[in-house]
Amino acid sequence: MALGADPKAVPSSLFLFLPLSVITSREQLHYLMEPTSRNEIAFISGPTDTGPDESYFHTHYVPQINHAIEHNHRFVIGPIPTGVDANALTYLLAYPVSPGRVTIFVTETENGMWGAHFRSFGVNVQVVDGQMSRDRDAALTGASTYDILRVRTKKEAKAFYGPLWRDGYVTNTERNWKRRRGIAEGEVIGEETINRDMTTPAREAEN
Repeated sequence: MALGADPKAVPSSLFLFLPLSVITSREQLHYLMEPTSRNEIAFISGPTDTGPDESYFHTHYVPQINHAIEHNHRFVIGPIPTGVDANALTYLLAYPVSPGRVTIFVTETENGMWGAHFRSFGVNVQVVDGQMSRDRDAALTGASTYDILRVRTKKEAKAFYGPLWRDGYVTNTERNWKRRRGIAEGEVIGEETINRDMTTPAREAEN
């Protein structure tokens, strides 16, 4: 599909780089005319299990998401039907945030499994090259301007996962944080350091 054909088929971040010759809709032109704050795009990521009452999500993610919503930011998330991905989509649409401000990134396989389901909500669905979750997450980082994420501390992970917990395991969430900053995956960064870096509301300077 041509970039100018359907604004909902294009990741919102790409509009920033389109030549005027392919910007054909009022929606695309309106996007370019919006205040700079609306060009901020948050990549929301986190564990695939947030507990039976989703308390992990509501405690650690909702304040940051609310701040982003209030500043008219857009959102990109993964397609996992559990945990933070699912919690974030449900929360955003119930807020309500316009579906046009949300883009779900999927691999070809994920698109076959869940693409139609996501499109039924009116959100954007972006199919990425590659079949691995790392390919999808790398595309999510590239299409966004900052992260909303949190990594469980060792104490939290031990209590939550019990005998399944593995010391030194690098989660996809941690990989996302490191990728944004150009840090090698094997470099050891404490969970507290990562989480402390994420505690300040996104773009706090915008008042």
